[in-house]
Amino acid sequence: MKAYLTDPTAPGGIREKTVPSPVLETNQALIEVTHFSLNRGELNSAMQGPADRTIGWDVAGTVLQAPPNGPPVGSRVVAFSRASRGWAEQVAVPLNDLALLPDSVEAATAASLPVAALTALYSLERGERILGSKVLVTGATGGVGNFAVALARLMGAEVIAQVRRPDQVESVRRLGADTVIVDDQGDLLSASGPYRLIVDGLGSRLTSKVIHSLSPDGIAVIYGVSDRQTLEIQPGFLLGSGTGRIEGFNLYRQSEIESISRGLSRLLNLMACEKLKVAVDREVGWEGAPQVARELLDRKFSGKAVVRLKS
Repeated sequence: MKAYLTDPTAPGGIREKTVPSPVLETNQALIEVTHFSLNRGELNSAMQGPADRTIGWDVAGTVLQAPPNGPPVGSRVVAFSRASRGWAEQVAVPLNDLALLPDSVEAATAASLPVAALTALYSLERGERILGSKVLVTGATGGVGNFAVALARLMGAEVIAQVRRPDQVESVRRLGADTVIVDDQGDLLSASGPYRLIVDGLGSRLTSKVIHSLSPDGIAVIYGVSDRQTLEIQPGFLLGSGTGRIEGFNLYRQSEIESISRGLSRLLNLMACEKLKVAVDREVGWEGAPQVARELLDRKFSGKAVVRLKS
């Protein structure tokens, strides 16, 4: 079958190869992939690591083969390939890592959910009593940031979103942000606190500043380090707060608390009743994957990118 594998020398860090079809293990479903979505984190890894590794977390498609307790053949599903083998014509996925698509949800939009939306959902759920409280989302134009803004609004928070450029303000406001602040240093954001919860994907100097604007019992959840900078924290701040927390996030660990299947089903139900709306910023065919991967790495667009294998 066709698949994209990593190649740091290729555009976008990926190259098409022919590879063996998956061999099913116990309690796995074989999925014919119709769509997959790209995440900047996995592409950064592709550019830095060795060649010829499999890649791809987020997929949507139809079931070709399933164990007796799995969804029937022909079912539409969305899945998280924790083995990172999703950018291919077929993928084998454990039943705990996939969910059935409601009839009203398109596969292209569902494919954007697993990593970004689950990271946003579980980061927000680390917060406590956020109804009516200030929640800061940094990197609000990214995939996780988009979902974090929309979901925080659904949870009843007062949502403050950080962006880098003025032209990004309106799109984030449409997602549900109450306030959008253009700030790449952290000074304006710090002045808008205190925050009950910070959902941060930067791990940067900006993060170092805004963390000190947590409320005394606030929580900062750091899910990414895209800026590759050092995080600086004043120990006295945590000592003085007494109950303030700074936590790291890892989706693999989080899936030990709630299955990917259950988390995806919750999000899909929100999409089915149109409470959660997903915007796919780029959708291309199979051949366009390397180019859109390059554009995503170069930050030529915000939000999610999806590759379509079949309609």
